[in-house]
Amino acid sequence: MKRALAIMAFFAVATAVSGPLDARLTFSADGGKTWSSDFPTVASGAVLRVRAAYTIADSWENRDVICASIQTDKPFASYTKKQDHGGYMQRHPQYWKPSHENGAYVWKLDTGGLSRGTHIFMLEIGYWRKDEKDKNVKYITDSQPFYIKVN
Repeated sequence: MKRALAIMAFFAVATAVSGPLDARLTFSADGGKTWSSDFPTVASGAVLRVRAAYTIADSWENRDVICASIQTDKPFASYTKKQDHGGYMQRHPQYWKPSHENGAYVWKLDTGGLSRGTHIFMLEIGYWRKDEKDKNVKYITDSQPFYIKVN
């Protein structure tokens, strides 16, 4: 547990500096009626809504689409892809959006399959900068850890 907290602290410090892409996480355990930035505690099998609102402050004109996912190392009921490195990912049903607008993604994260205890997840949201030949040249990302406690 100490190691997990140290990893989360590292990522929190690493993402505290706002860059060209800034994502803010909030959570809802009541179907989206109320939202909180506090990490949630839910009953096993609960469906939690996770919202990542993002702001793009990048003057680079030629950008590709915004894409986002939430990831963890344990299987959970709503994951959509098992990753090659062994983790699990839930992509949003609308996996990409135009990168010229600020916006938000909201996932329905089904905690079914997760054991009791605290589970670390990672939000990854990013886009590609393109060169004058429309070739992807640099991936801009904001990765943020969050945890869910399952009772």
